Amino acid sequence: MFKKKDTTNLTFYTSGSKQKNDLFSPQEGMKLLPDWFKTIDRSQEDATLATCPGFVDLFKNSINIPLWSDVSITYKNDQLIDIQMPGIGQVTRDFIQVHNSNQWGEGFKNSLHIKLMNPWHVTSNLDTPFLMHDAVWHKEDISEYNILSGVIEFKYQHANHINIMLPKSDNEKTVLLKAGTIIAHLTPLTDTKLTIKSKVVSHEQWLGLTNYISSFKTPYAVAKKIGKKLIK
Repeated sequence: MFKKKDTTNLTFYTSGSKQKNDLFSPQEGMKLLPDWFKTIDRSQEDATLATCPGFVDLFKNSINIPLWSDVSITYKNDQLIDIQMPGIGQVTRDFIQVHNSNQWGEGFKNSLHIKLMNPWHVTSNLDTPFLMHDAVWHKEDISEYNILSGVIEFKYQHANHINIMLPKSDNEKTVLLKAGTIIAHLTPLTDTKLTIKSKVVSHEQWLGLTNYISSFKTPYAVAKKIGKKLIK
């Protein structure tokens, strides 16, 4: 007897302008293919990325996360100098965070960490694991920044922030990330059907989906352990 494939239903919630939802909501991968994909000559006999199963299946089975705002990052060596976002006077921890290098010991000595605080909270009916990873195929320059990979689920927590490593620069450097850029993918790590939708809710409702900090070191582990017993 064949087991029926589960369906993972994701809902992305944001607050504020309806335009954010209309223009920059997460989408199924095939809806936002790289611009260069349309330029492939499909009449040629040789294999191309248009017929490559590895490429096509990635987009068929992934969710694209568009960057929701321009972000200008100025830095030198491993020191952050300035961050600007349009429409925001002072960029606070609500928008951008920087992790201390103590968190990764001797790793990444030639990089600067930046975390973009994603304005989309996500809920799911199942604890389906997703790989968040770099949208490499959408990049024009693959050396300018790297999105760090990680496995997350959205039943027991609802954040999907974007962790970036920037290569150190001896000279002052500004990296401009443009709104609408596909900044990351979410790809399920189990064989599941996917449905996604997005909603604009009140700021109070959006705050209600913020992860609750219940532990000094392992709030997610605590939430998942208790949630598995209580959340159906």
